[in-house]
Amino acid sequence: MLAGGMAAHSSVAAIAATTALIAGGFTVALIAILHVLKPEYDPSWRMISEYSLGRHGWVMRLAFVTMAIGLSATCVALWPFGGAWTIGLAAVALGALGAAFIDADPITTPRADATPVGRAHTVLGAALLAGFPPAALVAGVGVAPTLGWTLVIASVVPLAGLVWFLIASAPAHGQGGSPEIRIGWPDRFCLLAYLAWVVLAASSVLSVSSLGTARLPW
Repeated sequence: MLAGGMAAHSSVAAIAATTALIAGGFTVALIAILHVLKPEYDPSWRMISEYSLGRHGWVMRLAFVTMAIGLSATCVALWPFGGAWTIGLAAVALGALGAAFIDADPITTPRADATPVGRAHTVLGAALLAGFPPAALVAGVGVAPTLGWTLVIASVVPLAGLVWFLIASAPAHGQGGSPEIRIGWPDRFCLLAYLAWVVLAASSVLSVSSLGTARLPW
């Protein structure tokens, strides 16, 4: 009975890890496509979330949904190894899911002129952007006894991306974005760094699952 339960946990973790990999791949592909579909958004200073505005906006909303699925699946995949240490990833996923249905204001909108919907998106976006690095670090520490310290070390990259974004956005001072405030590149770096961490986490789970349940902590 115990062996059967261990195998079931391992199977669920492997399925969730595979889901995270597929969802992450779809997210990257969709956002890459948006750079072609909407070339009017200069990637050097326009935010990724602005792709949800206007034509082809549904593609960005779908990308937010696949991002939320990937983050949630990563939480499920890591849960057998870290338990509650991984719950932050699910919380971050809620930010991505909410952003899928609540559009951002254009980055050029001053804070004082932000719409209620735009303010709500800002809160959700902040939960995703600022929440992922600490969530990844905590999850990495939680799974370290069974999966090793690779995820902890790798969490430095998302944190560095967040610091870069905060430094780049500092000159705005609530006045809205402009071509001189180049927050687009750090925004995109954060996305890639976050998804790369998800891929690494999912790959780590699949690697352990392929070896059987011997290393699982039950």
